[in-house]
Amino acid sequence: MADDEKKDAPDFAMLRAVEVLASIANRARTTPGVPPPPIDRPVVLFNETQAFAIGVTTKREIEKSLGSGFPYPAKGWHTYAVRGPERERWLISLFYKDDNVVGIEHYLPKGDGAPTLEPRNLGAFRLIPGEVGLGTPFSALDSRYVPAIGGPGTVVYDTSYEIRFPGGLAYVMGNSGTIERLVIYTAP
Repeated sequence: MADDEKKDAPDFAMLRAVEVLASIANRARTTPGVPPPPIDRPVVLFNETQAFAIGVTTKREIEKSLGSGFPYPAKGWHTYAVRGPERERWLISLFYKDDNVVGIEHYLPKGDGAPTLEPRNLGAFRLIPGEVGLGTPFSALDSRYVPAIGGPGTVVYDTSYEIRFPGGLAYVMGNSGTIERLVIYTAP
């Protein structure tokens, strides 16, 4: 066989290896994910002036310290504007059931429909455990946070992580490597 015939001949072993790897990747993509095991303590949205914990923090406590919230993004939600460290306007939305907080969202407002509330200077909020907040790079998440399984879609955020705890779960979402939304919900 001439040298130029050897160069043009397909490497059947290499082609088969690529086929095997592609089939493994396709199976992994279609296999439903398994949620991570829950950590042993609750996840809390916290700063030095206010803590939000599902099933613990009451509407009465929130309204005593922050007043009545604005009804956004939907009926039943109570929203407050807070100031970020660079004077950004961020929102915190709370949902109650039987006077207890059951949904917490802290986020950078997207789009034109967000209310133009005057932000309060309460200091930066962080998700505990992990001490991560809005504007934090995803690389700061520790191993307790795993890629989200069956959680938020990728319509608004290109990256989503989750952490589960007894009675609830939390998501950390964002774009281009930066956290833009922190949420804590009562477990479904």
